[in-house]
Amino acid sequence: MRIGELSRRSGASPRSIRYYESAGLLSSRRDSRGYRDFDASAVAQIAKIKLLLRVGLDITDIVVMLPSADTSEVVYCARAQERIDEQIGRIERQQTLLSEARSLLLELQRVGQVTATVVPPTDPIRTVSGNRTAGIR
Repeated sequence: MRIGELSRRSGASPRSIRYYESAGLLSSRRDSRGYRDFDASAVAQIAKIKLLLRVGLDITDIVVMLPSADTSEVVYCARAQERIDEQIGRIERQQTLLSEARSLLLELQRVGQVTATVVPPTDPIRTVSGNRTAGIR
């Protein structure tokens, strides 16, 4: 499939696809007119790349961790294994934090009322760690 079709199917921009290819994470053939032609497996490979990017890995880590576009073999070096272990630990810490936050919110929901008094903000809403604060006292 051509790059436009791969972009549509994978949700990755053509620019990202070319970048992944230049990094060795995707491979393509050139047709008689010089256009890239990707295998259907490129869609799944891009899904893996995008997932790893979303959880915080950078492209240099992904190049080391994912199989080469030309082979299904993964050649792990000590550094790659170390980075995989670090990322698994980071994700597990995030899961624990999210689980604790969910439990707290479920408890607040069960109680049916928040004991804090909510005061409408007089100043613009501040953003703290991606969450909006609303002058809770």
